[in-house]
Amino acid sequence: MHKIYTGKTKDVFLRDDGNVLLRFKDTVTGVGDRIDSGANEVIGEVAGKGRSSFRLTLRFFELLHEAGIPTHFVSVGPDENAIIARLARSFKVEVICRVKAWGSFVRRYGDYVREGDPLPSLVEFTLKDDERGDPLIVEDALVALNIASRETVDYMKATARRATSLITGHLRERGLELIDIKYEFGEVDGQAVIIDEVSGDSMRVARRGQILLQTELEEALLGEA
Repeated sequence: MHKIYTGKTKDVFLRDDGNVLLRFKDTVTGVGDRIDSGANEVIGEVAGKGRSSFRLTLRFFELLHEAGIPTHFVSVGPDENAIIARLARSFKVEVICRVKAWGSFVRRYGDYVREGDPLPSLVEFTLKDDERGDPLIVEDALVALNIASRETVDYMKATARRATSLITGHLRERGLELIDIKYEFGEVDGQAVIIDEVSGDSMRVARRGQILLQTELEEALLGEA
């Protein structure tokens, strides 16, 4: 087994069986000294955060599996805070589904929307490109640049909305409110599936108007480990 990717919040290893192992880390992203899952810069570590990411990803992948939404998840990994997943060809885009206006969306469209305004599961695509600040990309450009076919773009958009509706309901039952969530898709055996993780690192969740940290979301959903 050898490392093939060092990420901000996880490392990825290629296993001898052709699958990958994702190991979650305690690192957090943010702006300045403020933790923000939507940011691109690592600002430090929070003890236990990797464990929280691992447990939440297991829960959400289980939820998606029960609903028939395909992912690359295979099983819990042999290492602590790790999962085994199928190796996928990433489309290298983030599919963001916004339930409420927040963060960069408000900064871009502040003349038309206020923070917290409801949005109709609005879907945006961004390139996974830290150097350029993960720029927005329109659907026609995804097709024109051969990043994904029109059929795949439509599938990612519909699947993101379906998964978001499922997760929104799951959180609402526990008194929590989904603000926005991002997914990464990849191709496995010719099929587009949700890959990477689905955890507090990929979503904003509020309780009584306050955005929860990853460890707080874990406790609210799963209780203490």
